[in-house]
Amino acid sequence: MSRVPRYNALIRRGIDDRDLYRRALAQVREPGLQVLLAENLQTLDHLIGDLQAQVCATGRTPARHGTLAGAIRSGLAEMVTGMAANRDSAWVQYLARHECALLNVFEQQLAQAPADSARVLRVQLSRLHGIHKDMHCLAGTTHG
Repeated sequence: MSRVPRYNALIRRGIDDRDLYRRALAQVREPGLQVLLAENLQTLDHLIGDLQAQVCATGRTPARHGTLAGAIRSGLAEMVTGMAANRDSAWVQYLARHECALLNVFEQQLAQAPADSARVLRVQLSRLHGIHKDMHCLAGTTHG
């Protein structure tokens, strides 16, 4: 039997990242960064919604909340970035690191997915690659 992607696990991770983006958006000051974060937040909303629809299509109940660990990371991020000399830069660095983890989870699921699920995950992965490129360009890192 082929391995089915763990969509609910991906949804929870996506919700965790979306919550980080919401906190960052409320904290950053530079208008251009606010626009970019809002766009990335919207992309994550679409990604989560699409995955939730996939779960519903199988007759199962999709995840609607993130993880406890994600909530703790989100609160910690707000505290750490709030103490930074340059809050905007601190948020960009923090988001870039955590976005990599979400991207890696999607890539692992894609590698194990049957063909029909792989098509769904590839669409989502292309969205995540866009966020990845944005955040690492801003962060000045060369991941991926």
